[in-house]
Amino acid sequence: MNDTFDADLTSGIAAFDSKNFSMAYQLLSPLADAGNSESQWRIGMMQMNGLGMVGNQKLAFENFMKAAKKEHPFAHHMIAVAYMSGEGVDKDINKAIDWFIKAAEYNIAGPMYALGMLFEDGNEVEQDLKKAQYWFDKAENISN
Repeated sequence: MNDTFDADLTSGIAAFDSKNFSMAYQLLSPLADAGNSESQWRIGMMQMNGLGMVGNQKLAFENFMKAAKKEHPFAHHMIAVAYMSGEGVDKDINKAIDWFIKAAEYNIAGPMYALGMLFEDGNEVEQDLKKAQYWFDKAENISN
């Protein structure tokens, strides 16, 4: 059974990466239901962006939460994006910042840049150029 699971996951990821979203959904959906975090994140991405299906931000958010509970780094980032934009969940900039920080702990640059921009712009949070520079520097160190 594990071989079938692994083959479906590999094929589902390949379908997703080649933008064959209906095939990706067919392969990944049962795996997501079985608790696979990579599948949950990818199904969430399809739901959030309406890829191969009608968009459903609320379901996407739920899938991101399931994947985050299993330590999927990009799920943390997407939860932050959802809170920042109010897609699938009530907009809450403080929760967005908390989730961006959680995602940054996985050493991925995207959430660090997002934090830097939030503190640099000062539109939704108090402008703090020191914090902005801290996050930009941290992101830059990962990119190099």
